[in-house]
Amino acid sequence: MSVFHRRRLVNHRENRSDTSFRRRLAGALAYPLRLVIQVGLLGAALATLAPLLAGWLPVLAFFESFRLQLCFGGAALAVLGLLFRPRWMALLGALALAWNLAILWPYLPSRGASAAAAAAGGLKVVSVNLWYRNDSYDPALNYLLRTDADVIGLIELTPQWLAALQPLFERYPYRADCMQSTPPCEIMLLSKHPFKKSFAGRVDGKRPAIVWGEIDFAGRTITVAETHFAWPLLPEDDNAQATVAGTVQPDPLVGADPLVQSQQAAALAQYLSGVDEDLVLMGDFNSVPWSTTHQAFRAATGLHNDGPMVETWPAWGPYWLRLPIDHIFVRGKLERRDFRRGPFIGSDHLPVEAEIVAKAQ
Repeated sequence: MSVFHRRRLVNHRENRSDTSFRRRLAGALAYPLRLVIQVGLLGAALATLAPLLAGWLPVLAFFESFRLQLCFGGAALAVLGLLFRPRWMALLGALALAWNLAILWPYLPSRGASAAAAAAGGLKVVSVNLWYRNDSYDPALNYLLRTDADVIGLIELTPQWLAALQPLFERYPYRADCMQSTPPCEIMLLSKHPFKKSFAGRVDGKRPAIVWGEIDFAGRTITVAETHFAWPLLPEDDNAQATVAGTVQPDPLVGADPLVQSQQAAALAQYLSGVDEDLVLMGDFNSVPWSTTHQAFRAATGLHNDGPMVETWPAWGPYWLRLPIDHIFVRGKLERRDFRRGPFIGSDHLPVEAEIVAKAQ
């Protein structure tokens, strides 16, 4: 063999060795990425289906709050999953996307939809969770004054907030709250319209607390109320420790997951059966509109919050990370229009606003 051929053979072997090394290096570097993507695909599928088992393990109901995020995550992971074998795992991301999108569909904004104009002669209502840790008093006060709402509901009030909101109280002479109760409920309702009757406290001695007032609107008496539900993490209370009178909670509503939040919804539904039919109910419900608690609560009370979701928490996150847990319900001869979020005011929640009108006869 000539020197020229020997050199060609050596160069060929060196090139093969170099190519093989690069392939092994690329494979080693790609392995962690493939592992992360495939674990993510499996996690997205399990999180999508987990709420189906909440009847046996209530904490799994928490995952139903994140269906919007699972849509985005499932779509991204499905595309990335096609880059690696086995490619069939990409179907798990497609499953997460399709399943969650089907549930979210009634709550998604319509294409090209725009906010409706404020209704002439309507009742403007605003609900704000001010947040215990929020000390941005001026942005919140300026926003509330600027809204010029007819009725304002406030949650997580503190003594510091009471002092900071004095200019607001001057504009809204009618007020109902249970700040001085034991334990304090830290909820307040403010109105430009006189209260014909009002209440502030726990519902029939049970959780949650509620503040409501009856006002004249559109030639009839209506009730406007504010409330605050617990997080959807605690399993239902079996009342074994309920030694204080009035703390025994009812069973969760039929169809709702076995959570403390569902017990609160049941207690409130029982209470609202004795309240006027024409009702506006606002507040921080710590639950999404497609949750089993919401569905059961709507069925039991006749209240509805139809329409596109409005993501409010956490306020500083992008819209696709926020959850729609602040709501305004209506029932009777009332209709909710122009349901929207307010600006960032330092709280972990964004405010929600709506125009309430009387249904056409």
